[in-house]
Amino acid sequence: MNDRSPALRRLRDTARPVARRARSLWRKAAAGWSRFRRSPATRRAAVAVAILALGVGAAAAGLALVGGTKADIGPFDTTVSIHPDVSGETKVKIPPLGDIIFDSHDGPIGLDLSLDSIDPVEAQYIMNSPDGFTTASQSLATDVTDAVIRVAVEALAIVTLCGLLVGALAFRNMRRALLTGVTSLAVTTALVGFAAGTLRTESISQPRYEGLLTYAPSVVGSAENIAENYEEYVGDLQQIVTNISGFYTLAMDMPQVGIEDDSIRVLHVSDLHLNPNAWHLMETVVGQFDIDAVADTGDMNDWGSEQEAEIFSRGVEQIDAPYVFVKGNHDSATTVAALAAYDNVVILDGEVQEIAGLRFGGVPDPQFTPDKGNLPGKEYVQQMLAESGERLAGAITDAGGADVAMVHEPPMAEPLAGVVPLVLAGHMHERSVSDLGDGTMLMVEGSTGAGGLRHFTSSSSGKMEMDILYFDPNTKALTAYDSISVGAGDNTDVTLDRTVIPLDDQVNEDEIQSGTESTAPQQD
Repeated sequence: MNDRSPALRRLRDTARPVARRARSLWRKAAAGWSRFRRSPATRRAAVAVAILALGVGAAAAGLALVGGTKADIGPFDTTVSIHPDVSGETKVKIPPLGDIIFDSHDGPIGLDLSLDSIDPVEAQYIMNSPDGFTTASQSLATDVTDAVIRVAVEALAIVTLCGLLVGALAFRNMRRALLTGVTSLAVTTALVGFAAGTLRTESISQPRYEGLLTYAPSVVGSAENIAENYEEYVGDLQQIVTNISGFYTLAMDMPQVGIEDDSIRVLHVSDLHLNPNAWHLMETVVGQFDIDAVADTGDMNDWGSEQEAEIFSRGVEQIDAPYVFVKGNHDSATTVAALAAYDNVVILDGEVQEIAGLRFGGVPDPQFTPDKGNLPGKEYVQQMLAESGERLAGAITDAGGADVAMVHEPPMAEPLAGVVPLVLAGHMHERSVSDLGDGTMLMVEGSTGAGGLRHFTSSSSGKMEMDILYFDPNTKALTAYDSISVGAGDNTDVTLDRTVIPLDDQVNEDEIQSGTESTAPQQD
């Protein structure tokens, strides 16, 4: 104990001056901070920083609250809006087809033009009249400019009001609240001015597409040709709106009767045949049209090999919806097993399951015929197909009915007449709609894979085809369908046709069971 005491005393003697100096420095710092806080200049600086911070925040909040202004631009009823956007793009929204995006200016403000509806009379006039282009070009640029100015003025008013409110709540002082509002106005004006100062009119010749428009560059025509043929910005814009009119009319001028917001939407696809582009197109349509389920009537593969099944089936992970599948004659047991491993896939094999509010019944193709040199006799094939259809008809009857039946080859559908209102099939690589009788409609899908890999060895220009089926959520009857065709290879273009089924011709499962008959409408 005595040996430690001198060491402790020396340590205390050394620490005391250090502690005294530390306390002295702390007192001086505290006194300096107190003087700094009491300084009028410091208080003014702190208030100025607070006003600036709150003004910038109010400007950002106000821009986020700007709803948009309605405007007539050419043949379109349009909503024009601005919003915070780091990239500073102009986006033309064409629901449900997708977006056209232009790198028109620098951020942090973006401009959106949403095409809400189209005047078909004016659109047809622009496209078909000799002076339609001239008439459109005379007012189009003015329409756009006026709409942008209106939405900018509205945005300045809203951010100023936000600044005043935030300043009043934060400071409870009229002068400081006014300064906060003025700061918000000044910041927003500077951002709008910066965006206008960085405007790149040549960007209209370099659009970027999203959604279905990715597959339809003809919507805006050849961007290079537009840039070459029109030196004026008004000419560029007029040409784009003219071309959009032609395609957009297909979507907006389609009959809307029978299409309700709560309709059950099923995407019918078939015969992908290893075309990877089919997955991308399906993913786009599922997202753009809010699809509830995908019905695939087979022939996903060509040879049914293990490599095909393992690699190509991975594309189903891109589909954000239940994926209902029946085997085609090019699909093997390995194909089916590979698909069944994914959580969103439902394999139908002679039973009825409820998916997305509809009862689906399905049966696989009894054949596996990738080798065309070793086929069974025609009569035997017909017998097998008929027996598979009868098997499904029995399963549907035992289950108490179904809303949709799925087979691969059309002959399999014949035993289902009078058993189910709607039968989906594929195999033929050609879209058709027919009446099986007894109130049953047969819809045969074209090749969603445009014939698959064989397309690249063929001189014909195939199309990727699919249909969106709309079902009444209460009766489960088919009310309408959209037929989508997308050019494959170099012929990339989109057509969209809608067929609405008259109310008197709509058939549901209850009417089938009671023996009510209907005639299936023919596609337009």
